[in-house]
Amino acid sequence: MRYVSGKVLTAEGFIDGHVGFQDGMVIEVGEGGVARAEARGIILPTLTDAHTHIADYLVPVDLSLSLEELVAPPDGLKHRMLRLTSERELGKAFQAVRSIMLRRGCSRFLDFREGGAKGARALKQQKGWPKPFVMGRPLHLRFDRREVDAVLRNADGIGISSISDWDEGELSDLARYVRSKRRPFAIHASERMREDIDQVLDLRPSFVVHMTMAEDSDIESCVKQRVPIVACPRSNYFFGRTSPLGRMLKAGATVALGTDNAMFTLPDMLAEMESAARALRQQGVGDVSPVLSMALENGKKLLMRRAPIGMEPGTPCDFMVMRSHGGDPTTDLVLRGSSADPLMVCLGREEWKGGE
Repeated sequence: MRYVSGKVLTAEGFIDGHVGFQDGMVIEVGEGGVARAEARGIILPTLTDAHTHIADYLVPVDLSLSLEELVAPPDGLKHRMLRLTSERELGKAFQAVRSIMLRRGCSRFLDFREGGAKGARALKQQKGWPKPFVMGRPLHLRFDRREVDAVLRNADGIGISSISDWDEGELSDLARYVRSKRRPFAIHASERMREDIDQVLDLRPSFVVHMTMAEDSDIESCVKQRVPIVACPRSNYFFGRTSPLGRMLKAGATVALGTDNAMFTLPDMLAEMESAARALRQQGVGDVSPVLSMALENGKKLLMRRAPIGMEPGTPCDFMVMRSHGGDPTTDLVLRGSSADPLMVCLGREEWKGGE
């Protein structure tokens, strides 16, 4: 059996311990170190990036443009650029971005994939880690049952821009149809401006993204209807907005973390965790440990997966080892973790080790 050793994250918190694994399976999680360990440091499950647009990696950043000019459908800069991109170029971009994500301990990501059925298929057919959970999108801002069926044959669910971009009736028909197919439906909400939360929640979304411009009552409405929120602090900072993470936690919201558009924010969940922790401190929240939940089990919940906080014997390997900086493991991870710190990422029988 092979081992990693150090501070191990369990459901009860961090312990001085080890993880034994063999043939792609976790065999043992126990207290105490071991003499022969392949990596030593902070041992935790891999991360989930709960909101990405990784195809945007191909789009050059134009700092003169507003958020709307960059990303709003159908003719924002990213949409114009992606329409001109070949499938081969797109595939290369996907591979490059997913390599960045894997080296930073991310095993799964939820991508809002533009381009209709063709766009969804281009990402869904990608092999290896990290695994995409594809939230496809119709080509046009209207409900077309045949087009939605085609998208759903190539995607896990539907993820759209915002209520501000759609006719209310068309959007309502789309959401209702996706739910009838028992697929997740998600939507950006109150990113550029405050939007009518009642109209958003009437769509019965599986989760909403951003809520940057939301009032306390909007966040409370999400909590009452048990709708999780995905926050993207670095992306929001780029446009001069702040994710109200403190207010979200105070209201009792389920919050996951995403990195958003890869044109101006690399999909680096370690950097996203740091930004979230610093935002919480700025907003008067002294405890930054909720950031771990945002990056671990809360993201997995959106994938409709069982989401334990630690590792369990008898389950496939799904863990990473981070370099310890000698402090508290939580603050080492969320305030001092960097892209240079992952020493090992183990996913089933596949592994990546730092320096490779």
